[in-house]
Amino acid sequence: MRTLTPYWNTRSLAADLINEMDSFFSDFQNEAPTRHLYDERSFNPACEITEAEDHYVMSLDIPGMSKEDIKLELNENTLTVSGERKREVVSDKKLRVQRYEKSYGFFKRSFTLPASVDSEKVEAHYEQGVLELYLPKTAAAKPKQIEIKTGQSGFLNKLLSPRKSSDQAKDTSSAS
Repeated sequence: MRTLTPYWNTRSLAADLINEMDSFFSDFQNEAPTRHLYDERSFNPACEITEAEDHYVMSLDIPGMSKEDIKLELNENTLTVSGERKREVVSDKKLRVQRYEKSYGFFKRSFTLPASVDSEKVEAHYEQGVLELYLPKTAAAKPKQIEIKTGQSGFLNKLLSPRKSSDQAKDTSSAS
């Protein structure tokens, strides 16, 4: 009995590899951007929000900017982060841009904060391209531990205690 074995055309594999390499180097030499066309609206910082028992932390990746280029605004329960990352134009005539894949332009992100955030105590810190916002929760929003009582210290005993003492006072006055 004969079995079928796959036939690999080694010539086409080598040709495919050569075509891929040619394509790579022709893209590299092309003066036009290869990833996407430059778009003023294409910059949108990535965001991550984490929650702890008594606060939230919001992190936004905004590399290549100074803190003076970033604007933070808190209006009621809406936090808005905006700014503009400008593209530095190469002024050296001997250099030409082969490729750029970075995003530039104006950005604006708005977030609706939960009512549990204490807006008077929000803090911001910007370092190494990361904007971090510390959003503390109000005291009312923080979880509280409730002690469980039994017997004499329980609330039912306290509710019934005044009645017992007033009933005892009535009994002693009627006995006299």
